[in-house]
Amino acid sequence: MVQKIIDAHQHLEDLGELDKLTETYHRLGVVKSILLGHPPNRQSGNNEVVLAAHKREPDLYVPFVGFDLDRMNADELRRFRDDGFIGIKFIGPEKPYNDPAYFSVYEKACELGMPGLFHLGIVANFGPWRDCDSNQMRPIHLDHIARRIPEWKIIGAHLGNPWYEEATMSCRWNPNLFFDLSGSTLKKKTPEFLSSLLWWSDSTAYKSPDRTSAWEKIVFGSDVGTDQIEDVINDYRKLMDALQMPDELREKIWCSRAAGIIGIDE
Repeated sequence: MVQKIIDAHQHLEDLGELDKLTETYHRLGVVKSILLGHPPNRQSGNNEVVLAAHKREPDLYVPFVGFDLDRMNADELRRFRDDGFIGIKFIGPEKPYNDPAYFSVYEKACELGMPGLFHLGIVANFGPWRDCDSNQMRPIHLDHIARRIPEWKIIGAHLGNPWYEEATMSCRWNPNLFFDLSGSTLKKKTPEFLSSLLWWSDSTAYKSPDRTSAWEKIVFGSDVGTDQIEDVINDYRKLMDALQMPDELREKIWCSRAAGIIGIDE
């Protein structure tokens, strides 16, 4: 049986690329893909492209609106939801993610049932991203947000690269906080390294509050061009094989954890 996959981290800059992306996903067994918008002040924004892709392929693409925490406000979230956006993507804030000024947005997102995905750690150093302070996007800030709003489901991108320990300890203590392994981590970090960070289970002396395995807090995310998605899938498989993960745990990483975050039954 082909493993169903949900890609929890993908971008689309041009609708002309949609057919190729869709064909690739069907071939690889990807049944849902979270498409992340850029806020209007970044790369001219692409929220319209993301929403248009969802309307063309509503069973495959899950649109997350690119939200500018410094130039948009919580009242706009209802309109975005009514337009068809399912969740929210955050990146490049002028203050730390857990600044008190931002909590009205997070609280409204939780009220509306819109999960959040946060870019974490280092960001690309070109064009519209040159003014970003990566220190504002540390994973430890999500620990504070997740504690304050425990009902809100949150994904942190890239396992917080390079602040991996902040990311993993934050997800251990917050049942509503998850991370993807997109980016360079699976290319440059060994299975042993990742296992040393994601070490707890219901049988270890130190556990998580909800008694789940550390790896249950990880979701699949590609964050690459169409031609590289299969390569990222293979990286995840190599990691799972190296750690001898049971099938039940693999399925959660591939699909069911992300399904729960976006509110679907797979």
